[in-house]
Amino acid sequence: MTDHAPKKNEHYLATQVTEVVRNTLKNLVQKRLLPWPDIYSTEFWHVVHENGYDEIIIKKTEPPTVPSQVVEGFLEQTDQILDGVKDTVSSFTSDAKEHVDSITVGLKSLEQKIQHDQELKGKIKQLLEYNETLSVHIAQAEKEFMEQAGFIKGLQKKLRIDHLTGLNNHRALETDLIGEMAKARRYQFPLSIIMIDLDRFKEVNDSFGYRIGNNVLQKLADILRNAVREVDGIYRYGGENFVILIPHTNCRDGITLAERLRKRVARHVFTVKRKGHRLTVKASLGVTELNLEDTVDSLLIRADRALHKAKTSGRNRVVGLCGENSQSNNT
Repeated sequence: MTDHAPKKNEHYLATQVTEVVRNTLKNLVQKRLLPWPDIYSTEFWHVVHENGYDEIIIKKTEPPTVPSQVVEGFLEQTDQILDGVKDTVSSFTSDAKEHVDSITVGLKSLEQKIQHDQELKGKIKQLLEYNETLSVHIAQAEKEFMEQAGFIKGLQKKLRIDHLTGLNNHRALETDLIGEMAKARRYQFPLSIIMIDLDRFKEVNDSFGYRIGNNVLQKLADILRNAVREVDGIYRYGGENFVILIPHTNCRDGITLAERLRKRVARHVFTVKRKGHRLTVKASLGVTELNLEDTVDSLLIRADRALHKAKTSGRNRVVGLCGENSQSNNT
């Protein structure tokens, strides 16, 4: 009998979670909100407490996340729709305003010509008031549309951000790299990239837990921000892997920057307050430069190859793949 009890409880919990998710998404649709992680999580727990789902509350079950591809796909489609109707809305509101203004001018002119017909003057006054109300509604509709468009644009910007570190994410890297490669070729300036990976980072997570590991990643993001120019792009590529785009920089200068970054990371001491420990982490870095034949994939693959060589050569070092030559800076 006891063998079946846990399975029954698990099934009951899964049923509750499924029901909450269904109601959560339904509520978000009614409120005209997107299932963005923060919004979705807040609404999930609102539904849980509102309906008294005790099993979920007791076990503090985390809400199942909506796949990011669903949100991204929705936003992309919405953006296309907005772009398609924006001109139409602007044209319509502009024409409507002109018509309203013309009618107002005509009515006021007519009002001046019929000073003695009080009944007709009363009707003209009603039409003028209606016209003024219509004008307010048109302006309000245009304002609401632009606010919705701005909201969608804001969500699209959030799609570019890594929520843990606040850096740009993998999606943003691929988009930006296409643009930077095109500019570098058009204006004939060098473009280099640095790929960074923390050495033995799994040991940090295993020894101190993922919360401390996340703190290390956040601090690394700060170190990188403070070490590069405003024109450089910093991206969390995934896990403990980061990429820096450095326009107007050749491979040799990219290696110099990478070596500076390596030393900054190695010197930084992370304090683990809860356990009373102090720890340091090391990083391996790979550097390469755009060439004429490169695609986005080939450039990233070569940077990854340089990073891999730094790892297999002993870690905590910089390796550059510059043209046909490989350059290594040891610890």
